Amino acid sequence: MDNTENLKNMISSIDDETLRLKVGSIMEALGINPNAMGQKFSDASFIRNAVMSMSEEDIKNIISTVGEDRARDILRDINGK
Repeated sequence: MDNTENLKNMISSIDDETLRLKVGSIMEALGINPNAMGQKFSDASFIRNAVMSMSEEDIKNIISTVGEDRARDILRDINGK
């Protein structure tokens, strides 16, 4: 899996709409409705700041929740969009 620095580099290099789409896809793959975030989901700076402030431990927790194989599948699907 990519480390936190790679994630942050990717996040900093994509536009707001792509960021929303990718985060929305991740949330849906995890079984979370992006609309559950309400207005915050339409605020790209909120999303960007939330992802940029994630630690390596945060990422590991997400991966352990969904499993490494599922995390790879999610990233592969998202990168293909």
